[in-house]
Amino acid sequence: MKAAAIFILVLCLAALGGIGYLYLNSNVTVSYAECIATDPVTQLEIYNQLTSALSAGTLIGTPFAKEPPASPEDAVFYTYTVHLENRSFLPVEIVEIQVTPLSGDVLQMGETQAYDLPAGRTMDLTATILTLKTAQNIRELTVTYYIWGLPFTARVTAV
Repeated sequence: MKAAAIFILVLCLAALGGIGYLYLNSNVTVSYAECIATDPVTQLEIYNQLTSALSAGTLIGTPFAKEPPASPEDAVFYTYTVHLENRSFLPVEIVEIQVTPLSGDVLQMGETQAYDLPAGRTMDLTATILTLKTAQNIRELTVTYYIWGLPFTARVTAV
């Protein structure tokens, strides 16, 4: 009986050590890939949908200002892309990106889909903001993800 108890204790300690090893060696790399500027005049339908939703208070996304730009000629869409690489044996769940706003930013378009990153895979994640043409395109991007229900955050500067 004593031998069985010692065997079970050693087995439990080995399992706990293995889980700790997996958790502590989980490595998710987040790196900035690119920023693409798009003129809202070429995307007039999307621009009109976003600005009317912002004015009505029904925007799916994050509003940074209460009023949209006066015209599409005064604004620009910036689409930021980050590259994620899951270098672990654990899946990454509910990956999302948030842009830290600066003066002149109007809104960030929302996502209606949750993204997961399986173990050993890579993915590109994008965030699009509407801002004034006078604003610079350098932003801080915050990527939040979950491993086993625990939240992790990575900050990347988009230059």
